[in-house]
Amino acid sequence: MKNEFTRRNKISLNEVKNFGNVRLTEAQFLRLIDTYGEDLALFAIKLLDEKIKFNKNVSKYKKAVTHYQHFRSDGKLINFALEVMNSSEKYGCILY
Repeated sequence: MKNEFTRRNKISLNEVKNFGNVRLTEAQFLRLIDTYGEDLALFAIKLLDEKIKFNKNVSKYKKAVTHYQHFRSDGKLINFALEVMNSSEKYGCILY
């Protein structure tokens, strides 16, 4: 018996919105805000935007239809954004 797997729906380019150099659909953007809160989500998007700006020739950023996979809760981007936000609050300065 052959296992049947459902394929993920393909994302059309009309659904993708640009947040600087970061490409996300509106549903993915809203899911990020629901999951991490508006401040953390927007700061993480800014960080990824800067990373893409300085690494324009890296193929993993060019080929990606969306960059949603970079926002995993166990990923480096969210952990780094949290660390910067927490340290800026601790020392009384706002970096984001």
